[in-house]
Amino acid sequence: MRRPEVAAAVTALVGTWEGQGNGDYPTIEPFRYREVTRIGEHPDHPALHYEQRTWKLTSDGEEVSHWETGLLRISSDGSATLHNAQGGRTETMRGTWFKDGQGWVVELVGTGYSGDERVVASHRSVRFDGADLSYEMRMETINNPELTLHLKARLAKVRS
Repeated sequence: MRRPEVAAAVTALVGTWEGQGNGDYPTIEPFRYREVTRIGEHPDHPALHYEQRTWKLTSDGEEVSHWETGLLRISSDGSATLHNAQGGRTETMRGTWFKDGQGWVVELVGTGYSGDERVVASHRSVRFDGADLSYEMRMETINNPELTLHLKARLAKVRS
């Protein structure tokens, strides 16, 4: 059984989220994207399952951009762990989560990567309150040896 503080954060996070974001990095052209993320809970498993899909917004409409799936665990001791797979690469992240005003914050730092030797470091910061979710993702690569903002998005919950 989940502790009340974990249950409240999970309830606020579980659902379908939709919105838009911006991507930029020193080695690519800036872009805008549309995102749909689904976060689900399974009572017999301590981690939340998520699936994130994005489409680049172009002058001709949209084109498929990114697909990611993984497991997020937020624990009663304030720790958080994320394991994901995305386009042939896997990533493990560890960090913390905490209550912040009327919402919550999850801060994650990459601890292991497989399938893409270009990635050196990554950081994700996610804020959510049950109605809105925003995040920033920073990364460092072998071609850009500095932790740099790559993605920033704002999503709204469309279904619980």
